[in-house]
Amino acid sequence: MRDKAKKDVNPSALSIRPHDYRNLISRWKSLSRKYKLDVEIITKQDSFPIIQISSDAASDEKVIYLSAGIHGDEVGATEGLFEWARVHLSQFRSLPFVIFPCLNPWGLINNSRWDQEGVDLNRGWDSAQHPVVGEIMKRIKNMKIGLALTLHEDYDANGIYLFEPFSGGPPSSMAENILSHASKVIPRDLRSKIEGRTCRQGIIRPRPNKPPPDGIPEALHLYHTNKCTSFTFETPSEFDLQRRIQAQKVMIEKAISYYLDTR
Repeated sequence: MRDKAKKDVNPSALSIRPHDYRNLISRWKSLSRKYKLDVEIITKQDSFPIIQISSDAASDEKVIYLSAGIHGDEVGATEGLFEWARVHLSQFRSLPFVIFPCLNPWGLINNSRWDQEGVDLNRGWDSAQHPVVGEIMKRIKNMKIGLALTLHEDYDANGIYLFEPFSGGPPSSMAENILSHASKVIPRDLRSKIEGRTCRQGIIRPRPNKPPPDGIPEALHLYHTNKCTSFTFETPSEFDLQRRIQAQKVMIEKAISYYLDTR
């Protein structure tokens, strides 16, 4: 399904070069300087630096973790994360957070789900064997993460949807709140099965003890190690890029707002 409808957006967004990794990181560094955030090169992938952006808020507070670009062909996620930061970092810079703007720069540049070795970085979080995954694991090992948001896109999707690990009991209204607001930008994906899992009104609640057969995703690792609120957002990569960016931005906004109101 292709949807080319336009939406009013920030004029500067019209010049986005979504597969230009150096441009993406330049924008993040400029934003970080503006709000006096810490920027670190945590490792390199095929000579491209992978950066971590973090606030210097009190370390005893629970951290908000955001990441995108682990699959390089999902640019609505990387640009949606930047758009959220562009609009909201002035408001949230006093909060404890860590951001990984793009975990797979080679994939972003080459429009590839995989890295330069043909590895899916989102299926290797059961060990620290991969250098990128291992470095992130080391850096977040002692963090107390309260909210983890991992941003993705789906080529086959008919709309937006999300994953929320579920261990039983009554689910919160958080997932419904997120999708209710974001569906004003892009409708929900109403398929009853997505990636082999039951989906209800765009919400998939997989059991944490039943991971994908091909490996452990980033979001599941974060959930297991922190017992934190964890969401994976999915936008349909065949839809118009500006709408995907806005949908990702709204989902991040609502997740963080709800989390802060209920913590």
